[in-house]
Amino acid sequence: MNSLKVDLCNTTLPILTVEKKCYKEDFQIGVGDEASVYKYNDQFAFKIFDLNSNEETLLKKFEKIELLGKLRDPNACFPVGLVVNEDGKKEGYYYELVNFLENFKDFNHLLFLKDTRKIMDYLIKADEAIQRFHKMGITLGDIKGDNIMIDCDGNVKFIDTDNWMYNGYGFDIEPCRIHWLNTIFNGKFSLIDNDKFIFAMMAIQYFIEEVIISLYRSDICFKNLIEFMDVSCEVKDGLRLIFSDAKEKPYIGPILKKINPEQKILTKHAIDHLKGVFW
Repeated sequence: MNSLKVDLCNTTLPILTVEKKCYKEDFQIGVGDEASVYKYNDQFAFKIFDLNSNEETLLKKFEKIELLGKLRDPNACFPVGLVVNEDGKKEGYYYELVNFLENFKDFNHLLFLKDTRKIMDYLIKADEAIQRFHKMGITLGDIKGDNIMIDCDGNVKFIDTDNWMYNGYGFDIEPCRIHWLNTIFNGKFSLIDNDKFIFAMMAIQYFIEEVIISLYRSDICFKNLIEFMDVSCEVKDGLRLIFSDAKEKPYIGPILKKINPEQKILTKHAIDHLKGVFW
């Protein structure tokens, strides 16, 4: 048995004892490389780690959870407390369960939402949350649609927060997305700038049909994409700062607020032209 599954005396977080019978597929709501996620009740979900992993890595993980468990934000599902088994050994942590919006549970599903104004509202809420996280000293790294949920009240909820970089603790599983900015522009960029870049790429995708932007990541493509957009020069300048080798990039939220949600930012003619030349 892994020696990690012992001492709890140094924790300052609440403790939830979960019986083994709760680790059933009926209750499982997610699975990843390092853990499985289960619904506990209508209020909480819990994440159980693979305790056969490297012991030092797991110890660091629980140290980070101890710190993250002290943070609170209305748009983040931070750890609430530790999960222990019936023998009192630590197994994982529990957090707020997201009772998601029917048919549009996360940002992946926003691609099927026809109301552009609502999409923009969700994106701006998420961007404002990311700005707060950065001010808290957090780097998200793995920003993607299924890690940003929408609850039944229309609130944005970031999940998988235990993998975030915080207070000297790095990513437990290194997201491939943290290298995108460095690779595309062949330089060394801050992880904060990379967060802004990744989220902006995801955000712009909702307004562009037929083309998956992330498949065509290059400076020349970004430059022409922005040039053909039917938006103000101010918006184009802001987007170009994000989608370029500029440092200390702006956040996309304030830029989105200056775009008319009732107007397509790329015409069919512009998309056809870009597809013919670059895509």
